[in-house]
Amino acid sequence: MSDSMFGSLLNMLDKHTVGEVATALGQPQASVARGMESSIAAMLAGLAGKSEDPGALRKILDMVPSTSGAISWPQIASSISDPNSTLMGLGKRLLPALFGSGETAVTSAISRESGLASGVISTLLSMAAPVVMSFIGKQVRDGGMTMGSLGSALRRETATIKSALPSGLSDVFWPATATVGATTVSPVVAQAVQKESSFNWLPVLAITGLGLGLLWFFSHDRRPTIAPSVAVGTANRLSIPTPKTTCSMPANVNLPADGAAARLLTIAQSPDGRGGTNWFAMDKISFNTGSATLRPESQRELNNIATVLTNCPTVRLDIAGYTDNIGTPESNLHLSQNRANTVAAQLVNKGVARERLTAEGYGEADAVADNSTEEGRARNRRAAIRVAQP
Repeated sequence: MSDSMFGSLLNMLDKHTVGEVATALGQPQASVARGMESSIAAMLAGLAGKSEDPGALRKILDMVPSTSGAISWPQIASSISDPNSTLMGLGKRLLPALFGSGETAVTSAISRESGLASGVISTLLSMAAPVVMSFIGKQVRDGGMTMGSLGSALRRETATIKSALPSGLSDVFWPATATVGATTVSPVVAQAVQKESSFNWLPVLAITGLGLGLLWFFSHDRRPTIAPSVAVGTANRLSIPTPKTTCSMPANVNLPADGAAARLLTIAQSPDGRGGTNWFAMDKISFNTGSATLRPESQRELNNIATVLTNCPTVRLDIAGYTDNIGTPESNLHLSQNRANTVAAQLVNKGVARERLTAEGYGEADAVADNSTEEGRARNRRAAIRVAQP
């Protein structure tokens, strides 16, 4: 199987394919592109949520006949108007297996995110299911994979899949567990903790607490108190030196001088230039229209940025996503957040720890080019980065 199932499936969404599906549905191409991307993410989320259950994965994949081969978007788009279409019928049967009782929630969330009606999204999901499942089934058969290894592959892509889902939809596939204090426990354990006991533990706990308190008091009473060193000045603040960035780049790494990675390295090595307003565009990273899908040519720049972050382990990065002015401000804000999340997820897949990255979308704000031209809109569909304050 390829390194990224999600990436391979998104690469199918070229302009021609999206156009054929949009024509078949009678809907705007930009909205359909968003709906297709979210539908693919939902299909993979449905599988990833069952990644610990090889039997469930096998049952879903077996619903798609191996003799059907790879099912393409144009192939299924041509059968939308056929009420007896076997492919659309297959898609409708796959949805309950993937989503269970969450099918309505999935449909509603993608509808809100894309601006398409719920009925259109239901059709789009029925189209996406055979395409995605036939693709994965073929990859599994060709690669001789077991359901266990498929589950492992899905878990590796979970962060990327989650970042592409409409807001709030992750909880449908990965329900949050109950928490007690800061400790996460399963509902079964929580019930066991709450079980009543006939023995009264309060006196024992009180005596134990008193003993620990006396022990702490006598052990600390004999220790000298060391006052912190306080800087003299009107602010009367503790003087804490700013940690310096440590970057040790291998000699054989050559970063393009005009790329964002080279600029990132320069700023990372200069503590005075960190944070603040030092945003700069990732000019060699671009997105498809109306989508958070990165264009293939973006990977080289992402690889370079990941290399810098790997060799500058103290650096944290802020990532911003932007859009052009096509669509509503609300949908553009959500799309820009997805774009920032996509960049972050790509860097995580390349070995950067997620806690070193923050991602935020700013919609169509701060345009860098004229939105009245296609060239200008393409430039505004962008991401920017800055080295975060230490």
